[in-house]
Amino acid sequence: MTVGKNTGPKIAESPLDLFEGHVEQPLLNKFWYPVTGGIVGFVATCTGNWVAKRPIMSGVQIHALMTVAGVFLGNYFDKLRDEYFAEKDAIMRHYILLHPEDFPKFERRKYSEVLEKWYPAR
Repeated sequence: MTVGKNTGPKIAESPLDLFEGHVEQPLLNKFWYPVTGGIVGFVATCTGNWVAKRPIMSGVQIHALMTVAGVFLGNYFDKLRDEYFAEKDAIMRHYILLHPEDFPKFERRKYSEVLEKWYPAR
């Protein structure tokens, strides 16, 4: 173990530093849209059978097809969401580059400088 070296996360010194680096998505985020789409496709088929007064699991091939279609739609919406947030980040980064006077460098302060003195009410 090295002593005296900063091994923790990098602290941003300017607003543009907040956009640097790659943030790995949590495992749940990677599979949320496809799994949700598959479940919605399966449940929609079951509901359609129930409304038509057929056995819920009749036409299993339709269940499989709708589940797969739901997974692909979930993937599509996930990619669409990623593109939206990438474009939003690019717009914010560009605005910060064009207007640096509105975004001063961060100054580090201690809690004693931020918090007011506390007087207990007894």
